Amino acid sequence: MTIKKTYVKVEKVDSDLGLVLGFAIVCKEDGEDYFDLQGDHIPEDAMLKASTDFMKNSRLARDMHTAEDESGQVVFAFPLTTDIAEALGIVTKKTGLIIAMQPDKEMLAKFADGTYTGFSIGGQRVEDEEVD
Repeated sequence: MTIKKTYVKVEKVDSDLGLVLGFAIVCKEDGEDYFDLQGDHIPEDAMLKASTDFMKNSRLARDMHTAEDESGQVVFAFPLTTDIAEALGIVTKKTGLIIAMQPDKEMLAKFADGTYTGFSIGGQRVEDEEVD
């Protein structure tokens, strides 16, 4: 298995609508498990479960994981797993959680000018599971 460590970037900033769009979580890339810069991998089933809870109970956007008041919210989310893509006839190199965040004006400006190039979504690992 090849381990890829790359950075998930914002794909589009729509200043007129105040939206920032892209993958918040990548599970697979080119059919291989995706590992982020910290070496973490989120399986598709775990992403689907976590994103369901996130959209039902939180959807808050915070400025780079700060504990300050919310800086906006996630207004759209689409979990794209291998099975969902296949069922919908979508051909994709990446699977994971696609979002549209609507940040406050200050954070939107940071995305628009390139200061921020990726998403920072909050979460915590409940437990690690060793897999052979």
